[in-house]
Amino acid sequence: MVFVIVNVMVAVVLYFLACAFIARSLGLVKCIDPKKAYQKENRRHFLDGYKNWKSEEYIIKSFDGYELHTTYIPSAAPSKKFVILVHSSTYCRIGGIKYFNIFRKMGYNGILFDLRGHGDNKKAPSTWGIKESKDLLCVIDDTIKRFGDDIKIGVHGECLGGVTALTALKYHPHISFVIADSCYNSLYSLICKLVEQIGHVSLAHFDPAAIFFKHMFGFSYKKIFTKDSLSGNKVPICFIQGDSDCVVPVDDTMELKSATNGYTEMHIFKGADHTRNILADADRYEEIVKNFLYRVRLLELAA
Repeated sequence: MVFVIVNVMVAVVLYFLACAFIARSLGLVKCIDPKKAYQKENRRHFLDGYKNWKSEEYIIKSFDGYELHTTYIPSAAPSKKFVILVHSSTYCRIGGIKYFNIFRKMGYNGILFDLRGHGDNKKAPSTWGIKESKDLLCVIDDTIKRFGDDIKIGVHGECLGGVTALTALKYHPHISFVIADSCYNSLYSLICKLVEQIGHVSLAHFDPAAIFFKHMFGFSYKKIFTKDSLSGNKVPICFIQGDSDCVVPVDDTMELKSATNGYTEMHIFKGADHTRNILADADRYEEIVKNFLYRVRLLELAA
């Protein structure tokens, strides 16, 4: 009898340790080394032009003093148009170059920064868009201070980067558009799929992890919905989504599209997995961006 009780107690302790481990892993995400990311993007020839462009690196202090490593890439000719490119979770700012290749052709200057806890930044918990959206606001403000209050700014983000941009909209930032690629609505749903893919277990079996997570990081991942930030938004948004996305269903994009009051577009890439839309059809991706920005310009002229 004592042996059985001991075994049960050990099992319970191991179970809660597993829950705590999962919670910690979801907050302190394991990120790619920037050098490996560079090599990865270089193999795909996304950096061919970037190697010959002028660029400037600097640090932006965010609202809480956290330092954001940033890269500025000027357009080929002087321009008042800027795009801030926000990378996905576990990646770094070099991942934005493949998208900036499109914008630079259209005369845009580029601002790329590492999300907190990613890239060259100091290790810090990911808050899945909560603090990151405030970081983005600081990048926007810094860009205006550096380059003038007469500039036009847009934001492109994929996955967490896109969610960061969409979450920032509740603060009514000084931006002209958002392009949101592979963005989730329910954080809990996203995390469940990530845990299933990485750990091959169901997060539903480790429900106490949510309690540990809230204790460690100060918020519940069960209560985070991106659409909550879009109520009353008027900034034009272009949603891009793959119909074979393994972690974000098309339904999430449809919910986000329905939540905003501004002009929206939704483009589905057949056969594209998570954040792989530009890889699935680069020419179509570029055409979507160009057409969307043309329509944004028409809306501005009509206002």
